[in-house]
Amino acid sequence: MSCPSSLSCSSPADRMALTRKTEQDLSAAGLTDFFEKEKKLWQPMAEHAFDYTNRFIDPVRQDDVLQLLQPELQVCEPLRRYLSEKKLREKYWYERFGELVIDRLWPDLIKRSKA
Repeated sequence: MSCPSSLSCSSPADRMALTRKTEQDLSAAGLTDFFEKEKKLWQPMAEHAFDYTNRFIDPVRQDDVLQLLQPELQVCEPLRRYLSEKKLREKYWYERFGELVIDRLWPDLIKRSKA
């Protein structure tokens, strides 16, 4: 299904999705709980990445926002500490966690951009 504008891509069918497998992996690693516990930390990062992407790309898709969010996550000390404590040393955890952040906050990002 195509999306006529970046602001109408708010239903799960119209956007890129976090795969069920990735979500299960994140949950097994405790990262979904970590996301919820620190949600106020992720919101401004996601907003920054979305706003910047929205200036140049129409329609905005989740994968486009991820490209800007991921570097912020890679230097985020609470996330780095969590991954280190859980011995999750592979670089893909930053990308997967970014997918989770965007997936969970996407409806809020879309609503905020319409205001």
